[in-house]
Amino acid sequence: MKSCPPVQNAGQGGGCMGWVSFSLWGLVTLYGLRLPGRRRAVRWALSVGLAVSMAGQEALLVQDGLWSLQTGLPLHLCGMMGLCSLPLLWLRPRGLLCFTLLLGAPCAFLALCFPAVIGCSRPFLMRLHFGRLHSLIFWAAVFSFGEKPKPLTLWEARKTLLWASGYLWAVQLCNEWLPANYLFLSAVPAGTPLEWLARRGRGFYLCSLWLLGCLCLRWMRDFWNALPPFFAGFTAAGNRSACSRCSRSTSPCTSPDRESGS
Repeated sequence: MKSCPPVQNAGQGGGCMGWVSFSLWGLVTLYGLRLPGRRRAVRWALSVGLAVSMAGQEALLVQDGLWSLQTGLPLHLCGMMGLCSLPLLWLRPRGLLCFTLLLGAPCAFLALCFPAVIGCSRPFLMRLHFGRLHSLIFWAAVFSFGEKPKPLTLWEARKTLLWASGYLWAVQLCNEWLPANYLFLSAVPAGTPLEWLARRGRGFYLCSLWLLGCLCLRWMRDFWNALPPFFAGFTAAGNRSACSRCSRSTSPCTSPDRESGS
């Protein structure tokens, strides 16, 4: 397998930009989880950020004449997760939530650790959209899970593995038909750990990706299942703080806990 020419490592500057975005959107997300009365505003902020990031990347490709069926379709995992995060934020379908928590969020986090950005005439804007998109995929999953934290079952993890396996092979068929390099199945981006796997041959590379996905499902299920007590306590502390402020003011308290009589 060979390296993928259109995709470039973002370098130190691009990586720092992604982590700044990750930190800022993390603060916004935790603010919404702590104060239930602000969740609708935070949900809108996350949704608009996702839409702007995806549209911005596509616009830059179109502007430089780089958009094509081989480069512009949302078939990379994070591109697909970016689209799926919008209904996830508003509807929270359980199957989509499980897929995003177990695969989408960790892959988005790894993309920030090893940023591989499509080269264009405006690299700063592309890196900005890249960092914001992957940050928002991660935090949209955290926000959706934190609103109603329910542990992930073993059966849900197995269903996610089945869906992920089907997605992997469907994208591979698309790559052969177009041809293209979605999910980096045909060529690997330079400067990432995928290069080491690709040196051992295509079969080893594809099998390794599938096995790493299985391990990711196991580890991430344990990780998310340890968080519901944290989210419950975090939200309860925010409700108590809101009620305390209300008790010192003349206006009635509108905290969900006070309204429900708890």
